[in-house]
Amino acid sequence: MTAPIELTTPRTNRWPRSAGVVAGAAVALTLLVVTFAWPAARGEPEGLAVAVTGDSALVDGFLAGAEEGLGEIVELEQVDSRTAATAGVEDRTYIGALVLTQGAPEVVTASAAGATSASLMAGITQQLQNTLDTQLYGALHGAVRAAPDPAAAASQLPAELPTVTLTDLAPYTEGDPNGAGITAAGIPLTVGALLSGLLMSFTIRGRAQRIGAVLGFGVTAGLLLTLTLTTWLEIYEAPFGLVWLALSLSLAATSGLFVGLHAALGRAGIGVAAALTLFAAMPWAAFAVPHQFLPAGLGYFGQWLIPGATTTLARNISYFPEAATAQQWWLLGGWLLLGMLLALRRRA
Repeated sequence: MTAPIELTTPRTNRWPRSAGVVAGAAVALTLLVVTFAWPAARGEPEGLAVAVTGDSALVDGFLAGAEEGLGEIVELEQVDSRTAATAGVEDRTYIGALVLTQGAPEVVTASAAGATSASLMAGITQQLQNTLDTQLYGALHGAVRAAPDPAAAASQLPAELPTVTLTDLAPYTEGDPNGAGITAAGIPLTVGALLSGLLMSFTIRGRAQRIGAVLGFGVTAGLLLTLTLTTWLEIYEAPFGLVWLALSLSLAATSGLFVGLHAALGRAGIGVAAALTLFAAMPWAAFAVPHQFLPAGLGYFGQWLIPGATTTLARNISYFPEAATAQQWWLLGGWLLLGMLLALRRRA
């Protein structure tokens, strides 16, 4: 009796596919690292302005002497009065101000604008103090040497030279004195909303249910985070309801973007949302530095994306109530609306 013939399908060679997956993952990881490292490595203090006011003679002399030094690092803008200078610092037009008056020079800063801006203003304070010491010391001792009675003139010298006063208009809270908390909160806030969006995309069915889940997640997670970051860690100083609204909008907008793109484009939509968030929004959000520092205008573009708008909004409502925030509120609301509209494109 003849044995039955067995038809076998040749095993597909899986090595090329494995190699392709490994290569793709390596390239993706490299690109991700570059998107974060390049802005940090190539960032320069461009577009940052410092107000200058005070006695006209001192201001004119300072501006003339600073053209090839400080003027190459920040933009120096002369204003009419100290009131105008401080108002500009409070609404974030300037990162600081110099008030140049005889015997009482002052540097006005806002440390809550970020460590980089505060460090720049601290450096300016030290440079101004060094210049003041050198000039006054030389002038006073020159007068002593030229006096008929140098010993008597020397006895009239002041015991110490004038000290530059440093005034901080917007210090961090006692719970977050160095601003590390508000800086560190940006990345986990974005990543957490991203992962939540992925979870909702693959586990919740039905358009109404997904939209309800996004909004419910935004409100609930926003409330818990606000309780944690305002009452316990004391990172934000803004009114509780305002922080809750800002965080809820941000969380719902990010998770809603994933849910909406997945509903509209399927798995490809998840890839688009991940690329937009991981390769653009997060690296260009300027969590730790002023957005003007990022090269090629990336920081300005990043302010139109969810993490950048959230970072700026949270900092402004907490420490700079005079700063304009309408753009950030509208952007977060717009991103949320976009995600919800995409989620309605078809039934899940």
